Formats: sequence, structure tokens, C-alpha cells
Amino acid sequence: MVRLHDGDRVVGEYRAATGVGNTPETTTFPGLFMVRDMTRGPIQSAPDAYVSDVVEFDMEHGNAFHSLPMDASGHVLDKRLGQPVSAGCVRMALSEAVFDFAHIGMKVWVH
Repeated sequence: MVRLHDGDRVVGEYRAATGVGNTPETTTFPGLFMVRDMTRGPIQSAPDAYVSDVVEFDMEHGNAFHSLPMDASGHVLDKRLGQPVSAGCVRMALSEAVFDFAHIGMKVWVH
């Protein structure tokens, strides 16, 4: 789950998918991070796969919040949420909610 906080108040809660975690390249590492970059997209994230609403927080491992993966026409390629399926990033169906809420320097706590 992704929870957006304004102080002690939860202002949004969204299902997500995280990394499969069998190598450093596919792990969503726990820890306290900061948003370092934001790109609305879409951008190519893998051959024939695109994502949007990219909010980068773990620059060392290349992890970010982003949309579900899409093809070049915008059709979703993988709708799975609530389980480890990504290459380390946090996938969300409602990724625009995090993108609109986030700002450079915002804290991100992964646990």
C-alpha cells in the first residue's frame, strides 16, 4: 500500500506492487528516502514498455513510484497490484495521485 500523509493525517491510500526482490536490481529496498526527480511522462522504462507519473526516490537502485506499465499506445501491459511483480519500482494504478501530491525533497518511507 502507498499512503500519503499530511502530518499525522492520511490523505490517500492506494494499492501498489513492489519489486520481486530476488536480486538487487529487482528489490524495493526499505528505508527513508527523498523525492529526487519527477517526470510526468510517458517515458520508456524497458523495451516496449512505458510508464508515466514517475516520482524517483531511491536513486542508488533506480526505484520510483510510477504508473502501471503500458505499450506505446497507452494500453496497460500488466494490471497486477498487491504483490511483488516489478523490477524494484512501486507501480500504481492511480499513480497521478502520488505525482500530484509529491514534491522534490519530500520524504518517502519504504517499509
